[in-house]
Amino acid sequence: MVLVDTSVYVRLLRADRDPIAELTGRFKAAEIAGCDVVRCEVLRGMVRPQEKADLAAFFDLLVHVPMDHHAWRDTEEMAWQLDRAGKVLPLPDLIIAVCALRAGAAVLTNDKHFALIPQLQLASW
Repeated sequence: MVLVDTSVYVRLLRADRDPIAELTGRFKAAEIAGCDVVRCEVLRGMVRPQEKADLAAFFDLLVHVPMDHHAWRDTEEMAWQLDRAGKVLPLPDLIIAVCALRAGAAVLTNDKHFALIPQLQLASW
């Protein structure tokens, strides 16, 4: 299972490549996890309504990793520990990491922040 980070979607879109085709060409939809932070970050940047609708429908098909009270506590703890180690990461990245850990998924990303998180598996393209 992989959780695809926002950076992958953005890179594909900027290269004028269809993220749906690219991802489903490499993974089965049941192997791709999604979380609300990635969904929101990606969809807020979409310009064309039809492309936004298509990506929203794609996100609806993914294995959804919800953020509940316990996930927020895990995020707080991860942030606190990393901050104390001098590794201050953006909150969205921490949330994405917690979602991936909870789902037992590797993060597919272009963002180097994720390599700073212990126990987090990274997927390669």
